[in-house]
Amino acid sequence: MPLAVVIPAAPDSPWVEACVASVRQQTDGTIYVVSDGRPLDDSLATLVTAPADAGFAQRANLGLLRALVDGAERALLLNDDTLLVPGAIDALQESSAPVCGAVLEHWDGGVQQAGLDVSMRTARVLARTVVGEDVTVDAVSGAAMCIDLALFEKLSGFDSRYHFYFEDIDFCLRARARGARVELVPAARVRHRGGGTRSHHSNEAAFHLGRSHAMLARELGGGPGQLLRLMTVASAGSAWTVRSVGFGGIRSFVRGFAEGVTAA
Repeated sequence: MPLAVVIPAAPDSPWVEACVASVRQQTDGTIYVVSDGRPLDDSLATLVTAPADAGFAQRANLGLLRALVDGAERALLLNDDTLLVPGAIDALQESSAPVCGAVLEHWDGGVQQAGLDVSMRTARVLARTVVGEDVTVDAVSGAAMCIDLALFEKLSGFDSRYHFYFEDIDFCLRARARGARVELVPAARVRHRGGGTRSHHSNEAAFHLGRSHAMLARELGGGPGQLLRLMTVASAGSAWTVRSVGFGGIRSFVRGFAEGVTAA
């Protein structure tokens, strides 16, 4: 069965049509664009309607669930600000890992991300930028993640409490906890704008970073270790906010962090 492709699209995304076109060049499988109702060419993609305020996790779940109901066994989750490099889908389909991901490349070339390492002690997340021989990783980016839909169903999908950021890491860690392999596929390459449809240099980004990373730190366990993780997240997130948003973003980060610490 051809690989289904699910593209959660930001409202009024200027990139989604180009993303769909790059996918259509590589597969005859069904492409699902999850959007708030923006018109699409029905011959190229199937529209799955999502609320305008839906986060990435909610949009991903809507599209992946639709693919599952339609009979797909495996689906590729793609950001709307990506373009597939020729051969990417074939390479991903050759992987037997229940969760696998492509190497993300900067828009103008070079490796942006080759899998993610997650510290269970500090909750720090480190993006690999060198493609090595070890393809087993803690997590792969939701910008280009291939998923067995039977596993997706067992995990009840992505945790929609993560509105933006870290939902892909949470999903991969839960998959690994069930014994599922998470692998990088070096031959699969995807060009990624990064922030192309949602700026990383905004108060909103700082808020969601603080909220989602604090939630992840809590999910990794309680006790004294949780305090260390939260302290690490607060320090690292504050530094990121100053670099990416400026000192004016600290208030938004702290507000998000506090909400993540107390979120149900």
